[in-house]
Amino acid sequence: MNDLFASLGGEFVEPRVVVEAALPLELSGEAVRGRICVFVDEDGREWALRPDLTLPVAVDEVAARRGGSDGERVVRYSAPVFRLPALPGDPVEFTQAGFERFGGASDPAADAAVFGAITEACAASNVAQGVVKLGDLSVFPAFVDAMNLPAEAAAGLKRAFRQEGGVRAFLNGARGGAASGLSQRMQGMNRRQVAAFVEDIFALTGMRPVGERTGDEIVERLHQRAQDGEAVSVPDEIKAVLETVLEVDAAVPEAIAALRKVAETVQSDALEAKLDQLEVRHAAMVKTAPEFMAGAMFSPRFGRRFTYYDGFVFEIAASETEQGRPFAAGGRYDSLLSDLSGGEVTANAVGAIIIPHRLARAAGDTS
Repeated sequence: MNDLFASLGGEFVEPRVVVEAALPLELSGEAVRGRICVFVDEDGREWALRPDLTLPVAVDEVAARRGGSDGERVVRYSAPVFRLPALPGDPVEFTQAGFERFGGASDPAADAAVFGAITEACAASNVAQGVVKLGDLSVFPAFVDAMNLPAEAAAGLKRAFRQEGGVRAFLNGARGGAASGLSQRMQGMNRRQVAAFVEDIFALTGMRPVGERTGDEIVERLHQRAQDGEAVSVPDEIKAVLETVLEVDAAVPEAIAALRKVAETVQSDALEAKLDQLEVRHAAMVKTAPEFMAGAMFSPRFGRRFTYYDGFVFEIAASETEQGRPFAAGGRYDSLLSDLSGGEVTANAVGAIIIPHRLARAAGDTS
């Protein structure tokens, strides 16, 4: 199982084992600290053993594109990752085999091709079906955009969407939620006032930003968090629409039909186009992997815990009881390279992985 995806071409890489702990923590929040293996060097900087392979590969891709690389590129890998167990019996160290495609098209056909490559590799290992869960993290933001809300409310809803229970708390005007004590102190401040407050902290403590993170980025993040903690007013009819969207969780055709029914109350060409893309992608995936797609479920809120994904996401598990321990997973993360580079590098990105020991178990290999 050293190279399940050789047929895709590209380059086989050995991703770096250690990454700055700030990277997964910034992408996922402090909630993931309990899952990653962190240590501190002699200079007080925090490092982490790679919790997945997408992140170190993306970091290297940013460096390559800064150095002049461009166009479409495929990288493949098979290497251990390190996570503290979320479920009893899970290993701390296990292998992921996968691929990432940078700079290619961002459309339903490209998404379906990724799913096809994964299911083909699974079938080659005698696993021809599984419990498939699908999501698309761009659907809820598309509904938000269709509501013509004030910019701050729309941005706050999109940020709240990435946290379990965040949208409901935001719609109910909850203050503080997941905000830090520092961001709560800054509620009501404008960006200039936040910048002055942060500069005072730097002056009093003697601390300055480390790594590639700038003072402006820290100010922007704290300003956003302070805004997230402020009460907002959203009309009841818009609350009802957004809550209905989040409740959708059904077989793919039924889920799309339910979303279309909600969209009828909004009347947005952009939203209709987004739902058209879901249908096109579903048809392509059924054509590519009909056995896996039989009974596949879709929810627009599925995939938030993957943190850096921003579009199509999927997981395949051996059974309903194995959900949470998928043998394959993947999705689209078109904004990650931009996020990692402060906007200097932009490229579409999509990828997927197989976890060989889980795939072998699904195939009935207990050795």
